Amino acid sequence: MLKYAGIFGGVQGLKMLMSIIRTKLASKLLGPAGIGLMGIYINVSDFLASSTNLGLPMSTVQHLSELQGEQDDAAIARFVRVIRSWSLALAIVAMVLCVGLAPLLGSMFSEAENTVGWDLALLAPMVGALLVTGGEVAILKGTRHLKRIALISLLAAVATLVFTVPFFYAWGIAGILAALDVSTIAVLIVHLCFSLPLFRWRVSLTDRDVWRAGWPMVKVGIPYVMAAIAGSGVAMALPALMLRYGTMDDVGYYRVGYMLMVTYASIVFTSLEADFFPRLSSVNHDTQLRNDTINQQIRVNVLLVAPLLIAMIVLIHVMIRVLTSVEFLPVADMAVCSVYYMFLRAITLPLGFVPLACSHSTRYLLMEVVYDAVSLGLIVGGYIEWGLIGAGIGLSLSALFDMIVLSLYYGHCYQLTLQRATLRLVLPQAIIVGIALWICLLDISPLMRYALGAVCLALSVWLSYGVLSRESTIVAKIKQRLHR
Repeated sequence: MLKYAGIFGGVQGLKMLMSIIRTKLASKLLGPAGIGLMGIYINVSDFLASSTNLGLPMSTVQHLSELQGEQDDAAIARFVRVIRSWSLALAIVAMVLCVGLAPLLGSMFSEAENTVGWDLALLAPMVGALLVTGGEVAILKGTRHLKRIALISLLAAVATLVFTVPFFYAWGIAGILAALDVSTIAVLIVHLCFSLPLFRWRVSLTDRDVWRAGWPMVKVGIPYVMAAIAGSGVAMALPALMLRYGTMDDVGYYRVGYMLMVTYASIVFTSLEADFFPRLSSVNHDTQLRNDTINQQIRVNVLLVAPLLIAMIVLIHVMIRVLTSVEFLPVADMAVCSVYYMFLRAITLPLGFVPLACSHSTRYLLMEVVYDAVSLGLIVGGYIEWGLIGAGIGLSLSALFDMIVLSLYYGHCYQLTLQRATLRLVLPQAIIVGIALWICLLDISPLMRYALGAVCLALSVWLSYGVLSRESTIVAKIKQRLHR
């Protein structure tokens, strides 16, 4: 597992590089309004894909993994056919819904130009490609071709960069829809190039046995798809509500701010979660071991992400200039105010895995829906009251709410507690992050901000380094890689 964690960690770094380059070029060519409009298109397509995939990309992986463990090649081939048949049929349904619902969905964004009515129907190829790609990813995961998945992930990031920027350069905002459709289809082709040599393309849309074989997977996946619908629905509703009280530029600013403080920082969690869920699943019936595993993960998450977040908010103006353009400098304070969102996610993410490891999908769905509804209200409410800074505050408050609710509810259901050792590490880092946030919001010279921020960063790094050196092998592994 450590070997594959290293593979995915390296790939995530390269993917992040591709994302940074794409964001930089898109921000230059499209501006805040264009970034906001592209975000709306992506949110709508994600909502349609999440609403129609019936949870199959998740539920089919477990069954296919069991067949792979039994080394039953004939059964694997039959189930791959089932996955592809369902994926293709759902893709057709999703494209029809995209066209049919375009006027209704467009009315949500009536304040935005070029998003009303039938324009959203042009997202149909993208939505269909997302559904088919989900099936191919499930096949590769279920048959445990992890190296192929890692390579595909990197090539898909490259393809997205190559097939979006030329459209932005040639047509600007008018080229966004074509760029999204072409790049998503290119990503699908990349997946097919790696999956078809393993399993040739076979689908049966009229075979009743195929539909019977897939139906149990649908029943398993329904809670997860409902949670995905809630999440993607909030992501789609957020820009629609922001447009009612603000401008398309603000939608673009918010998207970039979220990307800077959340998407880029999330690479820390992505590389660590590769082996956390299997470890948690293996001890899910032992309360003490489960509690120890979760607390250990929280400590490592916090110790790694706290120094990163401090560095990011202290250098936020530099980051914006380097990663986007000077047009997006108004997003700086919003990004700073959202810093506690990522800090608290270091705690809530390990907690959120518990019902998944215990196969309690209903509890997982309940918490996801409650969080999505509250976070939407907090972010939009903050934006209405205080603009972009309020949206950042709303993000941080939503994470605080999530931490409190998960701690109380899962603490009751699974006897989870934050151990004293965990609190002794989390609280000092939380205070240092708070001081750095306060410094960044002060009206002081950049030199003074950097100097005081450097003190906070040094203290945070010192605390993290000391604990990680004693309690984990992460520091030793980093030193080993540097000495190679």
